[in-house]
Amino acid sequence: MGVAERVSALDTSLKEYLWRFTEGKDNAESHNRELLKALRESMDCGLAFVMTRNSAGDSISVAEVSFEAGDDKLNGAEFAVDSNDAQKLIQVLDENSIGTESLSFLGENFANSVLYYAVVVMDEVWGLVGVMDIRNQNRTWSSEEKNAISKVGKIFALQIENVHLKDALVRTENANKSKQQFLYDMSHDIRTPMNAIIGFATLAGSHLQEFERVQAYLDKITASSKHLLSMFNDVLDITRIEGGRVHLEELPQSLGDMMNDIKNVIQDQATAKEITFLMETSGVVHERIFCDRLRFNQVLLNLISNAVKYTDQGGKVTVTISEVPSEKDGYVSVDFEIVDNGIGMSPEFVEHIFEPFERENNASNNVVQGTGLGMAITKNIIDLMGGDIVINSTQGEGTQVLLHLDMKLQSDVYVDGDVEQLPEVVGKKALIVVDSDDTCHSLMGILETLGSGVESTMSGDKALLLAEQAKDKGEEFDAYFVSWRIDDKVGGLEIVKQLRQLVGNAAPIFLITDGVYSGVEEAAYSSGASAFIEKPLFLSDVKKSIKGAMSMRDTDTEEHSIALEEFMGRRILLAEDNKMNQEIAITILEEAGVFVDLAENGEVAVTKVTNHPPKHYDVIIMDIKMPIMDGYEATRRIRSLEEEGKKDVPIIAMTADAFFEDRQAAFACGMNEHLAKPIDVERLFAILKSLLD
Repeated sequence: MGVAERVSALDTSLKEYLWRFTEGKDNAESHNRELLKALRESMDCGLAFVMTRNSAGDSISVAEVSFEAGDDKLNGAEFAVDSNDAQKLIQVLDENSIGTESLSFLGENFANSVLYYAVVVMDEVWGLVGVMDIRNQNRTWSSEEKNAISKVGKIFALQIENVHLKDALVRTENANKSKQQFLYDMSHDIRTPMNAIIGFATLAGSHLQEFERVQAYLDKITASSKHLLSMFNDVLDITRIEGGRVHLEELPQSLGDMMNDIKNVIQDQATAKEITFLMETSGVVHERIFCDRLRFNQVLLNLISNAVKYTDQGGKVTVTISEVPSEKDGYVSVDFEIVDNGIGMSPEFVEHIFEPFERENNASNNVVQGTGLGMAITKNIIDLMGGDIVINSTQGEGTQVLLHLDMKLQSDVYVDGDVEQLPEVVGKKALIVVDSDDTCHSLMGILETLGSGVESTMSGDKALLLAEQAKDKGEEFDAYFVSWRIDDKVGGLEIVKQLRQLVGNAAPIFLITDGVYSGVEEAAYSSGASAFIEKPLFLSDVKKSIKGAMSMRDTDTEEHSIALEEFMGRRILLAEDNKMNQEIAITILEEAGVFVDLAENGEVAVTKVTNHPPKHYDVIIMDIKMPIMDGYEATRRIRSLEEEGKKDVPIIAMTADAFFEDRQAAFACGMNEHLAKPIDVERLFAILKSLLD
């Protein structure tokens, strides 16, 4: 049978197919297989197929198939396809949406000659209707055959478009239902803080003479206002993200600084709920990266805050930051694992957790308010950053969040990706005495990267034995790193005390803590500790502590070796809240050989002076305008202390308030000197020299 006869037979099948549909005699879809068979036979091919692309656009599947051998194993087969594949396909179609190019994304099963009609809607491929000659890899298709595939393709196109439109309608209806539910929930959630604001404002007005009660009411009004503002911010954020108006501003950052800031925020939330909150590192040595700090913080704070929020009182939340091998040159790959033993989530909710307006409705979490937008915002930001996120959760047991990010390294810091050693510790030896494998491996990796030799143990008794044996051999350790907790029998302070008695004062002993150590400094220093290192352990923090305690400094170039003999080993407390000002002052002072202890505000400065032994600090450099407690009040409180060596420590005002009246105010509250910003380094050194002499 010639081409004309075969095409004529196909036309007859088409007319019968359409007649049944228009007359309502039968459902046309039930005869799709018969029509495909007629198409296959008219083309003298072994295979005819109909394929539809899913709504997400990432796969295409075989909806109908006619195979001359009668084998329909291909029916329902699914193939991955991305937007690039789809665009390449559109580019090879003729003006009638007919194509003959191979469909490489379908794999070797479709390697022979193919002829197909592409269903293209709004520059998107929705489906394919075609045939394949299973016996010929180099067939040339005639115009009659192309016309025939076009006729059949247009009939199936109506069905494919109908399926897509129905799917779009269902998705739109579901989205509308989610938004309606969201508005219903938001109405309730907005009314809750608004009720608190109005209610407590009314109560405050009724008790104006009772200061403490009014203050408590105002605190609750402030908390409710912040919660209400966060709701509005979430709604505005998701609107900007969906509108494509969010862009990353990647600037040089320190991973250690960012994670420490995040830890400080979360620690307060965890402490309020009596939740054990731990942050660990594993193999992190490349910290200096390019990153959008605002968006990074937004992602990590949301993920970790959720862990704390949905963990009951007395629970545990652990964050582990791990550096893993990167497949991209000039980048560092970092995995963040967040694990909690909280209420967990159902598999059904986890499947939709990144969709806007989704919130799980069960008795366990209805007490916790939220917009249902936080995770959608988080996922969009992670996608912008080129990262991946996976969530594993079991209801009633807890949740594990795995986040992977690739971040560009600061090439001026890392030559060929390598971390520079610290010359002063190269060839020296340290003893690590810690309570966990993670801490041990992390600290060992950091010290070895810096060039130090390392021995380790998780036993207090073994640590003392190793120290004694090294002393007997005349091969004493040059530094000791001891965890706050060692084992059930003995704590870190006791080990520090015994080590100090055994090895004397030559070697520094660093005390490693899980969190804030305010209130225990005096006991630690009295036991013999030289300095604290707070987890998570980052190379920069460990390096800084070593340099401070051992009076070390970088000696990379002549320009950086500006340490002054009269300042070597001096200890200065810097009270400064601004991050940039902190960095400038710390760099200047450390390069002069000074060990710098930082206080973020006046209250912290007073606490540090109070808790340390007398004459612990040689000088205090005090900013004036700080949150919680300003520099004037902090100075007055220090001057009111009873102990010599504390109340009379020299205090320098270092502030942007540079007028005559500001100098007078500084001297009036008990400060010894006044230095205006920007810092005049020569004047700073001159003032320090005069006070230290």
